[in-house]
Amino acid sequence: MKRTILAGILAMAAGIACLAQAPAGKAPAQPKAKSQDELKAVQAMLTAQDPDSIIKAADDLQTRFADTQFKEAAEAMEAEAYHSKSDNIKAQIYAEQALTLNPKNLQANMLVGEILVQTTAPLALNRDEEYAKAQKCLTAAQDELATTVKPNPKMTDADWDGFKKETSARLHNDVGMLASARKNWDVAITEFKAAIAEGDQPAYQARLASTYQQAGKNAEAIEICNKLLADPYTGVPPAAVTQIKAFVTRVKNAATRASAPASAPAPAPPK
Repeated sequence: MKRTILAGILAMAAGIACLAQAPAGKAPAQPKAKSQDELKAVQAMLTAQDPDSIIKAADDLQTRFADTQFKEAAEAMEAEAYHSKSDNIKAQIYAEQALTLNPKNLQANMLVGEILVQTTAPLALNRDEEYAKAQKCLTAAQDELATTVKPNPKMTDADWDGFKKETSARLHNDVGMLASARKNWDVAITEFKAAIAEGDQPAYQARLASTYQQAGKNAEAIEICNKLLADPYTGVPPAAVTQIKAFVTRVKNAATRASAPASAPAPAPPK
């Protein structure tokens, strides 16, 4: 599923889908558009098909309707859009703005956790604090995912189950990366395996192979690397395939060197 599509579904989980007008007495405090013009602006944001369009539509909504009840969803969607553009500074800013409105926002917690894991330098003086914040955000996202119900009755059960499964896989991958950064190899291996079970992406497999190698389980690492290097990667952009295979090749080479038998010591010279 494309990240922009995932952003739209996550936004629905944050409340946008209430445009379907849930029956009275259910889903309390759902946001509502106050006019047809605002409704059109919300729909434009939800139906935007690329990150730049999402950002423009979210900005337009908040500029034209400063008191919109969809501000949380707009901030979360804009954060995801900037993350898609690899602008993690703006992505974190917008995600944290969404969290000020709702500390339980699934999408915003997931994004902040991901960004902190990916951008915190191993030797940073505030590394432990940043990792702790990442752990808190990812745990909050997992808890919210476990309790979130389908936000829009028009959404099919298959689409909702697919969203939950893909999001769960992404969160397991994030927790695995955090555990790997902390050199907690057993936890990282468990989390990457869980990610693969729910969303078997090459990146998850590559990270599992790397974790096996760093944990000294070189045979397991080489087995995964061989599988990934032989994969035709149907439908994956060529640039991404090149990047994945280059990473996997480095992991395999490191595992191969580490598993090679030590050379016999040279005989002592005659006296």
